[in-house]
Amino acid sequence: MDFNQFDSRKASETPRALHLKHPGTGKLLYDDNDESKPCRLLVLGIEGETGQAAILQSQRERMKRDTTAGEPTPVSDIHDALVKEISPLIVGFENVSRGSKPAVAPADVEWFLNLQIVSGTRGQLSFAEQVRTFATDRAAILGNGNAS
Repeated sequence: MDFNQFDSRKASETPRALHLKHPGTGKLLYDDNDESKPCRLLVLGIEGETGQAAILQSQRERMKRDTTAGEPTPVSDIHDALVKEISPLIVGFENVSRGSKPAVAPADVEWFLNLQIVSGTRGQLSFAEQVRTFATDRAAILGNGNAS
């Protein structure tokens, strides 16, 4: 058996299609409700060079922040850190519009990821949470899993 097929570090540098789900209902999204036009993102995996560089940069920024020990972290700060960490992983949009214009990467990535804030509610994943879940799913990145 050729174990190169399990090289998730290399596979993470190849964009994979994430079929987006409605952040409230969890239903798959389609442009104009046309099933031939799935709303998708092209996402890199977290294990590749791009993903690892993004994590390292995010960790450096967290270390620089002056936080008082024992102070709670606002959810908005947690969300902002997640957006900064995963933004470099989104390399394209399919059937996603910003008003009357198609969304483009990297220009519209932060706008898109900030449409909702992380909530932790089961079955109601924000777009940022969907990207993080997908980018860390080896089965999706290796092409052996369900890419939706």
